[in-house]
Amino acid sequence: MSISRYLDYLLNSGNYEKYMQKLVDAYNPSAVQNVMCRNTISIGWDGFLYDCDFNQMLELKINSSHKHVSNFNADELNKREIVIGQHCYGCTAGSGSSCGGAVT
Repeated sequence: MSISRYLDYLLNSGNYEKYMQKLVDAYNPSAVQNVMCRNTISIGWDGFLYDCDFNQMLELKINSSHKHVSNFNADELNKREIVIGQHCYGCTAGSGSSCGGAVT
């Protein structure tokens, strides 16, 4: 996933654009149905909620007024819009990521 140290490597080596283009070209709308952010949340050590572990690494909290586990509200959580970014192409390329997909 193009975050953290791997993102630094891609940028420093001049490979970021090529990497992202590969993911964009491999985008598979069918993979969206199985991405983890549709049925799983991540909870940080401090109790804040995230749509996925990648958003947690990027400190992108959920899009809800109930951002902390102390005021968890399942109804509000189910109504939220999932926070997305360029890193999301990693989960929607090819067969999808979810720890077992393939970009090819």
